[in-house]
Amino acid sequence: MRLILIRHGQTASNLAQALDTAAPGAPLDETGMAQAEALVERLGADELDAVFSSTLLRAKMTATPLAQARGLVVAEHVGLTEISAGDLEMRNDPESQLAYSDAFVGWLSGDLRAKVPGGEDAQTALDRFDAVVQDARNSGTGKLAVISHAAMLVTWLAIRSNNFDPTLLSPLPLNNTGVVTLEGVGSSGWKLRSWQDRIL
Repeated sequence: MRLILIRHGQTASNLAQALDTAAPGAPLDETGMAQAEALVERLGADELDAVFSSTLLRAKMTATPLAQARGLVVAEHVGLTEISAGDLEMRNDPESQLAYSDAFVGWLSGDLRAKVPGGEDAQTALDRFDAVVQDARNSGTGKLAVISHAAMLVTWLAIRSNNFDPTLLSPLPLNNTGVVTLEGVGSSGWKLRSWQDRIL
């Protein structure tokens, strides 16, 4: 199975550095809409069997042009939503940013029970994301595009890919509409093939 993971396009919450993780979330701004449209050409002639999206508005808006260009309908899945910021939702003060960042670093280091107050731990988030991907795999989906969120995608990639390199996260973990491609390799899990236009 080929898995194409895509972060949503830019929103006003991104620019404000607000911890926007709850539904429905901010829509794409003008730049984000242009990024979503550009995805169609960036992915070229790659055939897709399905386009899945988080249920948050920005992810659905990012997925729509790609799905339409491939003659597909976006399938929304709550399991693909962002890892919850809990009591810090929509805050952008330095203390809140640091708290969520500390939890994120913990997740990447293997502390899957780390979370912010009132938030979600990474193990719970990984389980729900895994379930969506596994259902697609079980149904025979060969090439799947998934539009989701930065913390969710990077945490999943760090834990589930067998050749993840933390240096890929520099200077930024995952840009808006950043694309990461993986191949399922049976019992040994997932192998990264490309990271934001960089072939691995």
